[in-house]
Amino acid sequence: MSHSYFYDQQTRRYIQQFIRLFSGFSVEMGKRDDNTTVYQTVPVRYGDISRMAAHVLRENSENFMSAVPFISCYVTEFTIAPERRSNHNYKNTAQVYEKAVDPVTGDYIDGEVGNTYSVERYQPVPYNMTFNVDIWTSSTEQKLQLLEQILVLYNPSINIHTNSNHVDWTSLSYVELTNVTWSSRSIPQGIDDQLEIATLTFSVPIFISPPAKVQRQNLIHTIINQMHVTDDGALDAGWDLTENFSAQTTTHSIVTFEQYRCKFLDNRAIILNREGGDANTSGGTLSWEEVLKPYGDLREGVSQIRFRRSNDVTDASLDIIGYLSHDPTDTQKLIITVDADTLPNNSQGIVDAIVDPQRAYPGDSNLPVAEAGQRYLVLEDLPGGSAWGGATANVNDIIQYNGTSWIVSFDSSASNGNEYFTNTTDNNQYEWTGAHWQNSSEGVYAPGYWRLYL
Repeated sequence: MSHSYFYDQQTRRYIQQFIRLFSGFSVEMGKRDDNTTVYQTVPVRYGDISRMAAHVLRENSENFMSAVPFISCYVTEFTIAPERRSNHNYKNTAQVYEKAVDPVTGDYIDGEVGNTYSVERYQPVPYNMTFNVDIWTSSTEQKLQLLEQILVLYNPSINIHTNSNHVDWTSLSYVELTNVTWSSRSIPQGIDDQLEIATLTFSVPIFISPPAKVQRQNLIHTIINQMHVTDDGALDAGWDLTENFSAQTTTHSIVTFEQYRCKFLDNRAIILNREGGDANTSGGTLSWEEVLKPYGDLREGVSQIRFRRSNDVTDASLDIIGYLSHDPTDTQKLIITVDADTLPNNSQGIVDAIVDPQRAYPGDSNLPVAEAGQRYLVLEDLPGGSAWGGATANVNDIIQYNGTSWIVSFDSSASNGNEYFTNTTDNNQYEWTGAHWQNSSEGVYAPGYWRLYL
């Protein structure tokens, strides 16, 4: 069986990241004439102990090697890790979206989606790499300085990130310190000045991934139809395709979200996840921008949201419609301007306020002096006495002043529900359920019971 050549430098990247862990360390070399301390940055390079010793023995005649101190890193073992194996037939598909690019300027277009790709990833193979790090110094003091800087970082490990590709599920690993060899004075041999060499041993679990399959997607994210009204009812008989019709009506592109809930509160549409929380799959906060990205742009004052009040998800006769705009202070919310014509008819007209008659009464600091036509929804029984002119009413009743006395305009005990009024104080519509009053439209709408018309 033939195989296509591939080489992604995966092992090389692990080695490079490992070497970078030991760059930038310094040692104190002495004092200048002005008593300031002289520090020397310690170079780090790849090479095992025999290779480094050979350079020293050649008195640095090749490659202009620096004198000690320096640090060398090299691989000592590369072994399979059967304990980390999983289903070798497993594969995972990730979707990648590019930002749209202006073909003229070459600049990215904010908020627009460009090419879409499907990345099919296959199960990687686990291995363990063992590294040695040799610390070459000319004195014990230099060795102590370097060890103290290095050893405190490994308690017992630190993470490494081999690349920034967010679809690479093997890019994150860790480096664990497993052993410290304090000293070796046997290398190099045959020279007057022996070198101090301390060796640190590290274990790094890695994965080697086979090539992924990348395919460009040509998915239909949004369907936009322009529906025109014509008086020709015999469309099935055919018509002239060149005929021009006047566009009396135009539909929107309709977007439904099966996995999301929507909360309608204080004239705001708040996007929620399936469980009713505000977290996205990455643990952050949901935003309308990320939810709408695959479908198109929100058009301020044109795009609609529809809340289905019927228990039948297919029944649109009771839908409440609102026009949308962005909330400049919260990306999780959209501002809703409700179309008043889509609200239920106010069977109980309007009410001036919702009051607790046991805490407020006409003519006090909370309510104005009684005048004919004033109407209130009471949250408690009328207390009796002169404050309300001796009138009687029960909790959830609507009372009205007829010019001489307060009378019950709506008797809640005699109604089973489906009564509506608008409160002029907060401009909200309320609904009588048969047991209590509630906002007629606010609440959390389940998937399928709300939709967007972009």
